[in-house]
Amino acid sequence: MLGTDFEGLDRSHLIELCDLRAAEDVDLDFKQDNAYIKDADGLDEFAKDVTAMANARGGLIVVGVTENDQGNAEQLNPIAISDKMHNQLVQGLRSRVFPFLPPDFRIRLIADSPSTPECGYILIGIPRSPVAPHAVRPTGGKGQQRYGYARRLGRTTAWLDESEIAALYRDRFKLAEDHSHRVVAQFEDDCEWLAAPAGDGIRLDISLVPTGRAERRIDRTFLQEVREFLGALARPGVAPSATLSRVLLGHAPEIRRGRMRISGPGVHAIWHSDGSAHLRVDLTSDPALAAQDATTTVLNLTLLESRVLYGLHLACAYAEWAGAYGDADVLASTSSPTQVLLDRTPLNGTARFVPGVPVSSDSGSPCHRIGYLEALCNGSMQVRSMAHDIGTDLLADYGVYEPTLLRPDATVRSERLAQRERAEMAAWLASASGSNEPDGL
Repeated sequence: MLGTDFEGLDRSHLIELCDLRAAEDVDLDFKQDNAYIKDADGLDEFAKDVTAMANARGGLIVVGVTENDQGNAEQLNPIAISDKMHNQLVQGLRSRVFPFLPPDFRIRLIADSPSTPECGYILIGIPRSPVAPHAVRPTGGKGQQRYGYARRLGRTTAWLDESEIAALYRDRFKLAEDHSHRVVAQFEDDCEWLAAPAGDGIRLDISLVPTGRAERRIDRTFLQEVREFLGALARPGVAPSATLSRVLLGHAPEIRRGRMRISGPGVHAIWHSDGSAHLRVDLTSDPALAAQDATTTVLNLTLLESRVLYGLHLACAYAEWAGAYGDADVLASTSSPTQVLLDRTPLNGTARFVPGVPVSSDSGSPCHRIGYLEALCNGSMQVRSMAHDIGTDLLADYGVYEPTLLRPDATVRSERLAQRERAEMAAWLASASGSNEPDGL
């Protein structure tokens, strides 16, 4: 209508809307005042208005435009704007909208004039969501908190009935079915690219594929940004351990269409331009530990569980960093000889491994878990919980029914780790715990 995209909109375009007497529509809504941040009820209404467009075809909400009786833009009505207000709106949505909106959702503040930066307009750009329907859980008022689904219909916003909600979920489930084929095919393709030479080693493969794809391009800039991303994960408190990212740093990538591989000693990573990630980690303990049978491969259980957590966190962090969103499908498996020795000793050196009877492994088809990417990247509870579930499945392939490091309540027995990793784990849990989340120890 105005000859520009969302990022190009400015005050002159808002004036043009008024000159055109632009009419409200399914993808255009005007608000004279900012009633959204007055109280919790206002933020509930904001969540309703935003999800209504996301559940339809997307659109634009302009706060600071007066309408006439027919719902047409009439004149500008500058309102107070501030960074604090922007944060209030975003946080209000995060606590009310499930699943959260795609990353190309935007809120922009436009000043009325350079001399009055504190006065202007709010532009809310809402894309049509590929993970619709989005539910709203109101937090204002005195009634029971319940989920509702809104959708923009013409110039109005309506709550959907059961049949309409069911139709939207059928669309999402169809996308999920198509996505599941993509997940399995990508896991197998990445495993083939990482094909290891024949041997008696034990390897862990973890693959994460998001439903909402990022739009990256593998070029020189991307390669530099990936190095910076891995370097950032080495800072205290950023990751449960910097072990994997440290190993990958400094190694030249191998490029393929839409993906690249970085290999370090015992660690391999495939980064996809759409935000998917695949990690392969060597889990073989020192054969010298099997003093009575140096030819039998040893699997340390705590090592397996810790690498599941480290690899899952790294894959989630990459997907979010790349710009992916929505649900995240995670596949994980181990490959090993048919006979292995199980080592239940901690990695802190306080106990000596005594070889027992080798056990048979059944490391065949990968285990599959699905989580919401934003939840996996926000705090540490969700990623710890998923790592526990994956670790439990993989240990069961070796006849083990109880994890040694990760507990069912998502806490971590970090005292079993080596000193450096224990310190990194403590810093991460303290940093990620935030408000109202257990510290994980």
